[in-house]
Order: sequence, then C-alpha cells, then structure tokens
Amino acid sequence: SPRDRTTGGGGDPAGGARMSNDAVERFATVPLFEGLNPEEVAYMLRVAEDVSAAPGDVLIREGANADAFYVIAAGAFEVRKKDETLARLEDFSYFGEMSLCSNEPRSATVICVQTGRLKKFSIDTFQRMIESGNKIAYKVLRSMCRILAKRLARLGERMVS
Repeated sequence: SPRDRTTGGGGDPAGGARMSNDAVERFATVPLFEGLNPEEVAYMLRVAEDVSAAPGDVLIREGANADAFYVIAAGAFEVRKKDETLARLEDFSYFGEMSLCSNEPRSATVICVQTGRLKKFSIDTFQRMIESGNKIAYKVLRSMCRILAKRLARLGERMVS
C-alpha cells in the first residue's frame, strides 16, 4: 500500500558507509553537485539518508514545510500541482532543492510512479554545514544559484518571445 514519506522514516542513514567509485561518479553528474570533487560528492552521499519508495508513495506534499531535498538514484517520480502532472523525474534528477534557498511551503507534490531509491538531504544538516563554514555546502549553494539563474533566463526568454 502507498506510504506518505513526507513525515520522515524511510531508510537507513548512509552513515559512515564507504561509497563506491561508481556511485560517486554517477552522483557527480547531478547539476547540484557540479564543481564538487569525488571526495566532496562522497561526503554529500554519506550525510544523506537512503530512502526507498514504492509506486504511490508521496515524498513531498504541496503546501507542506520543506525539510529536505532529494536526488533520485533509481526509479521514476512525478511532480504534480493540483491535479496536473508538471514533470516526470528519473535517475539522477533532483527535487525539493528550492528548500535550500527558501522557507516557503512546497510548491508541488512529488509522488513515486516506479519503484525507486533516493538520497534524502536534510535541510537541518545542510544548515549546520553552512553554519560551520563547510566549503562543500557553499559549493552546492553556488551550483543552486547557477541553476536558478538559468531557470530565470529561460523564463525571461519565454516572456519576451
């Protein structure tokens, strides 16, 4: 039966487990991790929680408070606003990243449509990284700024044309 994953739970922390080079290389392709070296990607994977999702599981609910962002390791997920599907996300896509920049409520719901595995990055953990001066957190934020700038530029182009 579908589970609501918006209230925590859902997996074992990645803890101190060693990341395989293959996993690090695959996650290094995620735009949020652009500019991170392999050791920094491995660090991010260690501070994340491993989450499994089944079809119907809700990872993020529109209007809810933001507590994490996610990177998809496998599976498929739909981004929905009201009853409209806005996007289908698959391997090494990410969602919930706006929570890095804003305390605004979630703007959409994300639901699993094909059995998946994800890395869940706690906003509290990320905030502690920033407050302690962790350079990896700053690199991820810089990537987020680049991503947002590109999105705004595309939106501006659509408005002009």
